[in-house]
Amino acid sequence: MQNRFSTTTNHGARILRRRSLLALALLCAVLGSLAASRLCTFAQVAANSAPQKVKILVCVISGESEPEMSMDAVVIVDRGKLEQPYAEDKDAEQIHFANEYFGAGRKYRLTFGGGDAGTATVRKWEKGCNNIHATVAIKTSARIREGVMALATNSETLGSKPSARRAPSAAERASVMKMVKQFYSSKGTPPSMLSRLTTTNLTATDLDGDGKFELVGSFVITASNKFRRDLFMIAEPQGAGYKAALMEYQSYKLPPEGFDSAIKFVDQLDLDGDGVGEVFAIQGGFDAYGYSIYRKQNGRWRKVYSATGDAC
Repeated sequence: MQNRFSTTTNHGARILRRRSLLALALLCAVLGSLAASRLCTFAQVAANSAPQKVKILVCVISGESEPEMSMDAVVIVDRGKLEQPYAEDKDAEQIHFANEYFGAGRKYRLTFGGGDAGTATVRKWEKGCNNIHATVAIKTSARIREGVMALATNSETLGSKPSARRAPSAAERASVMKMVKQFYSSKGTPPSMLSRLTTTNLTATDLDGDGKFELVGSFVITASNKFRRDLFMIAEPQGAGYKAALMEYQSYKLPPEGFDSAIKFVDQLDLDGDGVGEVFAIQGGFDAYGYSIYRKQNGRWRKVYSATGDAC
């Protein structure tokens, strides 16, 4: 015969064990929640106290006389992605940017031909018609002057290779000019007009680091009626001569004010680390100018970025 007292005691023990297990589970949950909360709080404090990474900025340096020249912020480089430095139509963002990047004494690495070429130190900044500009003092062996520009960056890694930029040789110039004349003829330019062909700029620079220099140039033919034919070109070595890698052509009549929209070479710098320098160019407009960046993608040069320099 089963003992009733023994049965009751066993039942009570089971209830007690269940309650103990439930209490233990609840305690573990509470402790786990507190630990997780403290861990999250610690992570948040650490993140807030960690120094913010300064964005990589690339600027264009130009001017007519050293040592003080003008510097324009052109592009922010974020893991190869190209971004505007600030909203051009918002004064507050421009001022915030200028205080952070254009403060007096701020020093930038100056690059020329894709490599180290000196330094640029900010003296001051000021508001232009529709944009901001810095005045910088430069120290460089590069001959920067009207029509010959350089780049500057706060990056310690961009443009760390030797500079590779020079004037073209007579043979290089002759090879390219033959190709340019053929191109203008293909656009319907009469032979009588080819005598008006003017080279605005022609620069030899090694874009891909293979020791063979590409040629980047700007050309123009202007008729007596102010009709203008502009050409911006990137030519790559091929055999004993060159082949056209980019031909950006435009034909138009100059406005009465005389503002042209010619595209001119600024400099080159490898922004995405693929071993090929991006080509920076400047383009005129109606009382304005802007910057463009060309990148070689899948074997072809394409414009991948543009920004306003200023517009009055």
